Amino acid sequence: MAPLTAQKLAQTRILDVDALARNEVDLRTYPHRNLALMVQPGLMGSGVTRLLEGVEYLGQFGWELVNVTDNSRNPFLYAFLRRR
Repeated sequence: MAPLTAQKLAQTRILDVDALARNEVDLRTYPHRNLALMVQPGLMGSGVTRLLEGVEYLGQFGWELVNVTDNSRNPFLYAFLRRR
């Protein structure tokens, strides 16, 4: 897949954890302080585990977890992060 630019990500402010795992995004020029990390739980793996792996990875680059949420009407899990 093509890399996700920080400018394109800035429009939605939502990053799919799988794109992060595939190293398809560079957040160095991301212009906002807050970001939502999203995962769709799969049958074979825990969405929570994948989501927290993404949170831990971004923690190395100055991002800290603010909140985690799920929504029974939406199949996605979200982690909300803030850049320190």
